[in-house]
Amino acid sequence: MSFNPCILAAAFAAFLISPASARPIVYAHSATVMAEYIGDTMTEAQLSYAPKSWWSFGIGHLELEGQDSHPGHKVTFGRMNLLLKRWNRESSQANVFVWGGVGRSPSTEWISNTSEPVPDDHDHGSSAPGSVSFYERTSGLTAWNAGGQIDYETRRIYTSLKTDFHQSSAFWHRTDTLQLGFAPYAHDVDTLATWFLVSASRNSGDDYRENQLAFLLRFFKKRTWVEGGVTTDGDLQARVMFSL
Repeated sequence: MSFNPCILAAAFAAFLISPASARPIVYAHSATVMAEYIGDTMTEAQLSYAPKSWWSFGIGHLELEGQDSHPGHKVTFGRMNLLLKRWNRESSQANVFVWGGVGRSPSTEWISNTSEPVPDDHDHGSSAPGSVSFYERTSGLTAWNAGGQIDYETRRIYTSLKTDFHQSSAFWHRTDTLQLGFAPYAHDVDTLATWFLVSASRNSGDDYRENQLAFLLRFFKKRTWVEGGVTTDGDLQARVMFSL
């Protein structure tokens, strides 16, 4: 990978405070893989490429678990991410990201098929009743996606607010997440960063709403970022990101 001097300087400045959260844009000319699992709620994976330090594009796949009487849904989408604003200080950083995209979501429905009555010669010309059968039909629906993230961090404190929204003619789903964290020690460029976080999220869609509170442990070094923990209900949460 190659960097021009301006991009290299910007990347080094960002590197000094070791980004503490999964972000859709990490460095210019880099590919980023992100994956997320929330027990009983969702699984998501994304692959993106950043031609510049302020925008990236990529693809993703989201699987939503069924909630109560509502079925689960799957969405495969393309997305563009934009860095609207970044503030770099000597030992702190803040970012504002937005994104949007479109994809396809398979929709399955059961179709009834009634056969015509069959004449019965042994019953004085009357017809036997027709039969009713069902078959499964799958079609693809257009699904839209939009969201944004605001984050701020120092070497010891981290905060972020994120929202992500998916909608098609068959369903809608939104996740809002607030994270607060602290590091037990100040990390440097080549050291392992450790964070303890509290993550509060609300998952909503159609006629359901679910709140979750999770306690997470996060590790970050260079271009690799991993976090995991459990919610107060005992469900697993895990996220990973690495940049090439």
